[in-house]
This record gives sequence, structure tokens and C-alpha cells, in this order.
Amino acid sequence: MFFTFFMFWFSIQFGDIVEDSVAFVLIVSLGILHGANDLLILAKGKNSKMFFLKHLLVYLTIIIACVLIYLFSPFIAILLFILLSSYHFGEEHLGEKIKVNRIFNLIFYLFYGVFLFSILFYVSLTAVNEIMQELTGITFTKIQIANAFSISLSVLLILSIYLYVTKKIQLSVLFKEFFYLCLLSLVFKTSSLILGFAIYFIFWHSIPSLLNQVAFIYGDLTKESVVNYFKKAFIYWMISVFGLLVLYQIIPEVHLFSSIIFVLLFAVTAPHTWVMFKMKN
Repeated sequence: MFFTFFMFWFSIQFGDIVEDSVAFVLIVSLGILHGANDLLILAKGKNSKMFFLKHLLVYLTIIIACVLIYLFSPFIAILLFILLSSYHFGEEHLGEKIKVNRIFNLIFYLFYGVFLFSILFYVSLTAVNEIMQELTGITFTKIQIANAFSISLSVLLILSIYLYVTKKIQLSVLFKEFFYLCLLSLVFKTSSLILGFAIYFIFWHSIPSLLNQVAFIYGDLTKESVVNYFKKAFIYWMISVFGLLVLYQIIPEVHLFSSIIFVLLFAVTAPHTWVMFKMKN
């Protein structure tokens, strides 16, 4: 909350160039780092080499599938990235608060993320369409984003009423989440597209996820376990950053660094979402 309010002030004080620079640093550092220990998490399942190799194969297959989907249809790849990220954001943020059944949880988590994306995209549609045009040649319309906003909001309201009526969640928790969404809407409105995304991605998703991963891998959350996590993740983080820079250099038709960021995030989001699902179960 403190950092969100600070970034809200920051986004009012500075222009897009400064905001985007800060956002890129946040995404490339903590954002990529929070998914760098996926293989270590997979290795925690069972103390078996075959078990790890099996899951490593699935992990690499998902990455290759993402690349192939992007080569076949960049637009479908972007839509998949949005849907996967939506579910993943909802699962991380609401996983400990909303536990009904798998189908209910999946729908709630998914539409929570879609609602967030629809707000972000609506207030930054011009910047969104610059990236979409460069990556896919297709753009979103305001009506499409408004429809996504209306549908996701309606679903969230209906499911929230069900949760309250069945006494599966306290009203105070629902009001608190509504306040958070209002706050994030203000942040998205005042900041650039990339900074708005980075604020949620880093402070509301990556850091909480990183702490959960540390507790899962090492059994506790101490200074020593956090340091060990960073040491283990560093080599994978270096490989990711190097790959990001190589992509930016070898794809001549892409001029926006933000476009490459989204391509990289898509490639790692799908397998990371699968790993987090397995970890939480």
C-alpha cells in the first residue's frame, strides 16, 4: 500500500519517459526474478530425478508451444498472455481468501484479472494499440475493452454476492478488495501503461509471490532463506535478461522495448502459471 501510494504520487510528478524507465527496471529485476526459481520449485515435489525430468520436459514444452503460437498468430498469443496473466494474478492475490471449488475459483480469479486488464487498457488504449500494432497488426477498440470491463465486473459482482450470501467471505474483505481496485484504477489513470502494469505486477503480484515461493522452498521466511532464494535465482535471471537483449537486437521490425518485454513475459508466464498452480496444490 505504501509503495502504491508513493508510485501514485510519482506518476503525477514525472512524464512517460521517466515512468517507463522505472517500470522497465522493476519488471526486468523483480518481475523476471520472481519466476526464475520455477525449476527449484518443481524439484521440491518429490526427491526423484525422473519426477523432476518429467516436469522439466512439460515446462520446456509449454515454452516451445508459446513460441510456436506466437509465430503462428501473434494476436492469439497476446490474448492467451492476457488470459493466463489474468488467472495467475487472481490466483496469487485471492488464493488465500477465496476457496470454494476449482471451477468457482478459476472463474473468479480469471475475471478478477480481466477486470484489472480492462481498466488498464481502457485508460491507456493508445499505448496498448501501439504495442498491439507492432506485435500483431491488430488493435483493440474502446467498445471491446468496455465490453470486457462490463462483463468482468458483472461476473465479479454476482460471484461476490454469492460468497457473501453463503457466508464464505466477510463483507469487510469484499469492501477492502473493492477499495484496492479503486486505488489501482487511480494509479492506472495517472501513470503510463508500462508503469501502471509494473506497479501491479511488482508490488501486488511478484513480491507476494516471491515470498510465498521462499516459504515453500525453504520451509520458512527468514533473511537467510530470502538470500538463498536470490542466489539460486540469479543465474536464471541473468539468462533471461541476456535473452531479452538478444531478442531486442535480432527482431528488426520491433522498435518498442515494451513490445519485447511483453513477448518475453508471455513466454515465461504460461509455464510459470503451471508451476504456481502445482505449488499451491
